[in-house]
Amino acid sequence: MPHDARDWSPFALCPAGAPTPAPRSVSTPEGVGDRLRAAAFAELQAREAFLMAADAYPDAPQALRDAWRGLAAAEDKHLGWLLGRMAALGVDPAARPVSLRLWDGLAACRSAEEFEVLIAKAEERGRLAGERFRVSMRAVDPESAEVFGRIADEEVAHVALARRFYPERAAQEALP
Repeated sequence: MPHDARDWSPFALCPAGAPTPAPRSVSTPEGVGDRLRAAAFAELQAREAFLMAADAYPDAPQALRDAWRGLAAAEDKHLGWLLGRMAALGVDPAARPVSLRLWDGLAACRSAEEFEVLIAKAEERGRLAGERFRVSMRAVDPESAEVFGRIADEEVAHVALARRFYPERAAQEALP
């Protein structure tokens, strides 16, 4: 599905093919805001991708489709936490552009297995980043650090879905 058919507000998108601005230092309020913005947009893309996948892949077992719908709700909850923290800090989601690279990759998947493995890899990257931010932001912004930590804790179950439905492929891809 083309990304222009989706509502990506309140975020501003990078022009296609353009790089996103580099995040500023995590030890500054602006850098914390950059990470909150990037994570929130990743959660929005994941929510939309799970909803799309639940309807798009005829090869997906019903239990996987149901799990994807549940994960969409979890991603929406995470998005709410991040947007709430951004609002508390006065961080404008549209102040710096974000990339649709994650959505574009997920929307291009041709099978349920390909989608599940790709999104599990993205969820694992997000989990690892959340763990890093839980530690690196603690001194600058303990509340944002806690939000990242709670999200990282929940991502473990998201990554496990690939092992449940596609164990051989998950092992090939070295998913935890």
